Amino acid sequence: MIGVRLRSIAVFGPATVVSVAYMDPGNFGSNIAAGSTYGLALLWVVWLSGVMAMVFQYLSGKLGLVTGTAPADYVFERLRGIGGIPGRAVRAMYFAGLFVMVLATDMAEFLGIAVGLSLLLSLPLLLTVWISIIDVLILMLYADTLRRLERVIGLLVLVIGASYVYELYVVGTDPVEVLARSFVPTLEERGQVLLVASIIGATVMPHAVLLHAYLTRDRWGPRQDARPILRRHLKETIVFLSVASLINVSLQVMSYYAFYRNGYIGIEELEDAYLTLAPLYGAAASIVFAVAVLASGISSSIVSVMAGVYLVESFLGRRLEAWKVRLGVRLINMLPLAVAVYLGIGTIDILVYSQVVLSLTLPLVLIPLLFAIRGLGMAVGRPLMAAAVAFTGIILTVNAMLFI
Repeated sequence: MIGVRLRSIAVFGPATVVSVAYMDPGNFGSNIAAGSTYGLALLWVVWLSGVMAMVFQYLSGKLGLVTGTAPADYVFERLRGIGGIPGRAVRAMYFAGLFVMVLATDMAEFLGIAVGLSLLLSLPLLLTVWISIIDVLILMLYADTLRRLERVIGLLVLVIGASYVYELYVVGTDPVEVLARSFVPTLEERGQVLLVASIIGATVMPHAVLLHAYLTRDRWGPRQDARPILRRHLKETIVFLSVASLINVSLQVMSYYAFYRNGYIGIEELEDAYLTLAPLYGAAASIVFAVAVLASGISSSIVSVMAGVYLVESFLGRRLEAWKVRLGVRLINMLPLAVAVYLGIGTIDILVYSQVVLSLTLPLVLIPLLFAIRGLGMAVGRPLMAAAVAFTGIILTVNAMLFI
């Protein structure tokens, strides 16, 4: 299985790998839209989503480590027991829902690569959509040498983090104001619900929750005495997802100071954000922003393909080559993204709605995760399980509010 091929990339720990998913272009779109439209009014959502992500990622990783099972595997196995046409139909529908999740994730990452190339190379976005197959080529080149791929991912994450340290510095962030606005939950307008769902989908990444169980299973488990590894797993999850949460917070904070406070309300294009930064803070700020978008798209797309390959392998019951899955997903996404760009749909709108799709598909991963924990008899403290159930309820409520 692909897990054997991923052992070298897991040398830093599974949480290191999945944290990359929390720094994808969808986070850029959701938080830039929120910060430029509502200031810091939705900053609390980022903090809350970060805590939810830590809980679900820890539980998923523990599930794989202790039982050797992932949420999707648990559902597929139970559906096999139904038998006949109904069982196959429900199983196919569940797989289709998860595959939509992979497509929505890839859409955001694909767009990030295309926009980054467009801004840095001064090429039309419609053109870079068709040449943004770069991550497929990287995966093909490094498919058998994942130690080098590991370094590529590490470098890209470093670029993203350093970029936003710089951006926060040049926009003149006031830490006291940020802290004061971080923990005041408000939801004053109907339009905010869409962005709340988008931020949740961008921060509690369903494919990352799915992936974590596979990575811990193939890295450490399953094992009877998992306590020493569980302590490491807990520390890694907290540390690396805290870093990812801070980067997500910095996105919204930067958008507030750079755009909202300067009268640029409701940024609709990543290109507009790029062009706005230069006259306000210098050309370097724009270039750093574009580099961060490109690095985010490449690094997160490499990680999402792991989740996609595991998912397809679990459904089909046989091994696949990662680059072929990525190429297939990319070809599926190329046409609708090219059409959206041709029709003039804003890049930030595309990113926001793709993350809303992720929020809507989150229950397909979270509910099976909770049932798998109970069904397989995995020991979880009551407070942690209660928090997971409550967080799942919050996500279901937000999703329901989208249709009210």
